Amino acid sequence: MSRKNSVAIMTAISALLFCAMIAAASLSPLAGTGGAANQFNSVGMWSAIGMIFVLYFIPLIIYMLGVDAMRYVMAVLCGFGLLIHLSSAGFILMYSFFSDHPFSDVIFVIGVSLAAAAVNVIWFVAAFRSGDEKTSAHTLT
Repeated sequence: MSRKNSVAIMTAISALLFCAMIAAASLSPLAGTGGAANQFNSVGMWSAIGMIFVLYFIPLIIYMLGVDAMRYVMAVLCGFGLLIHLSSAGFILMYSFFSDHPFSDVIFVIGVSLAAAAVNVIWFVAAFRSGDEKTSAHTLT
């Protein structure tokens, strides 16, 4: 499979998991925390999901059109996503320990966050793995 196809597939999976995390968090007790928390099926939740799709797919489209440098921009965004998912999992874990809500209420959100973080790591491997080109720098001719 070509690098572009691998990057496109991993980007799509990452975007879907990010949106799943937003939807799962809006269904959990986390939706009741803070004044700006998103409730499930609210305008806030759908606008957050829409922004995620825009931030994922505009750079992907530019990359697929042949601008290879966009891979580095996507890597920075992927790094931010990795930071978001890992810190979200940690904060949600702390929330479950220090609130009166049981851990079972937020375990799905933590699982989706960790799965999204894993996909972001795999995205880096897919985007920056060395090619199949064989170099002849070490051969004697």
